[in-house]
Amino acid sequence: MDTNLTYDAKRAYHHITQLAFPRLVGSAGEAKAQDYIVQQFSELGLDVTREPFSFTKFPAEVLPRLLCGLFVLVVLSVPWFGERFPILICLVCLLSLSVALLFNQWQKRFEGLYDVGRKHHSENIVATNGRKPNDNTPVLLFVAHYDSKSQVLPIAVRAVAYGIAIVGLTTLTTIMVINVVILGWFPDHIILGWLSDLIIWGVAGTTTFCLLLLQINFTQNRSHGGFDNASGVGVMLEVAGVLMARGEKKSITFLAAGAEEYGMCGALRYVQKHADKYDQENTYVINLDGLGVGNGVNVVAGYGIPPVRTANVLADRLQVSGESLGIQVSERHLPIGVGLDSIPIASHGFETVTLTAGDVGRVALKVHSKQDRCTLLNIESLQQVGELIVDVTGRA
Repeated sequence: MDTNLTYDAKRAYHHITQLAFPRLVGSAGEAKAQDYIVQQFSELGLDVTREPFSFTKFPAEVLPRLLCGLFVLVVLSVPWFGERFPILICLVCLLSLSVALLFNQWQKRFEGLYDVGRKHHSENIVATNGRKPNDNTPVLLFVAHYDSKSQVLPIAVRAVAYGIAIVGLTTLTTIMVINVVILGWFPDHIILGWLSDLIIWGVAGTTTFCLLLLQINFTQNRSHGGFDNASGVGVMLEVAGVLMARGEKKSITFLAAGAEEYGMCGALRYVQKHADKYDQENTYVINLDGLGVGNGVNVVAGYGIPPVRTANVLADRLQVSGESLGIQVSERHLPIGVGLDSIPIASHGFETVTLTAGDVGRVALKVHSKQDRCTLLNIESLQQVGELIVDVTGRA
């Protein structure tokens, strides 16, 4: 029996070890990773195309800092001026909260921001099995980003800071709304006078601290990115080998996306360029990001506040495959402060999920740091997710 017909996590892990080195956009490591992926796809007999694209860092690095600085002023205005100018401060808080929630979700109308500022360059690596899509057979698109980055704050800390900041801003806005309502009924009463200054300053201070903490989250090139996301690329390469060996009849595309760490740029550029080539009703997108830790597989099928759903049919089919294989498959909602390549693709109308590891635990604190190495991963977890992908591909 040809062993390539069966998914083998050890082969996936070998790919991961070959890709686990710093590879920030524009670095020598990025180019090395690109060459390795192209070579592996080509050796499998896939049709491989390198698609260069440009982007700017404005949405990922400049705009968030501008908004955080603005929100700091708004937050501090509540204890400073809320009692003297309640209606004005209330309106400012409501506007700020609306802006925060607006940018918490992907907005197609803001995609032009990726052209604002100095241009940077990366490339997507696209590999197809040469099968033509038809009306009776689903089309599958697998995505995994190959770039890595390190930051001052691990991704888990960043997500918590975002969450606390949103909760703090919401709390202060609620206080000001209640204050204005009470003033309308009882002009002589001011709610801020009832509440302890310590509470108001405590909420404002904590929120301000989190916003300022996010300001220092600078990007560097120190992470080997074993978990994020050599793991996703390694699993994708092994899945590609199995499906090619089996002679899969479905039209399948494998996208190794660049510049994910600067705001999902590669996935965005790919869907902008190729969306018209796919039938939205017959295309399923599986993004692989952060695999090989803990037990089971998480299926991210929604994100944001308020929640945005990105998949229904695909999420259900993954659950069925998990039950068939005895693999724990858990659906998850993406917290704020974290981005995935599935988000811009889903915003263009495609059924999209992200598969990530279950029971990540303390590994989350090592993402975007020099401690993110392939030694964090385990073969059993990599085997589970690979078998799940191969099975759901056959069922699709």
